[in-house]
Amino acid sequence: MLKSSEVQQNFGRVMDQALTEDEVVVARYGEPRVVILSYQRYQQLLRAEQAASVYFQPPDSSPETQKRGELIAQQVRQEVGSCLGDSLEEAMTDLRGRAWSS
Repeated sequence: MLKSSEVQQNFGRVMDQALTEDEVVVARYGEPRVVILSYQRYQQLLRAEQAASVYFQPPDSSPETQKRGELIAQQVRQEVGSCLGDSLEEAMTDLRGRAWSS
């Protein structure tokens, strides 16, 4: 880890160091603040991030999706409420046979 003042005074050397090592961590007031890395390493990280995004999709938290979830939950509550007079087995059998619409 290098101090930011060292990086300012020796930027050419720091660039060479980033080319020969994976990265150079730059600290300011003793805390790591930024990382300097080679363009090749940067491209590798971008490709890895893009490849990972194929497998990970963050949940949709849009207002439309939340509203749809609330409507489905309300529909389930109504269906369960209509089955309260039945036994649990009868209610579950009845609910399993239903098609849930959006």
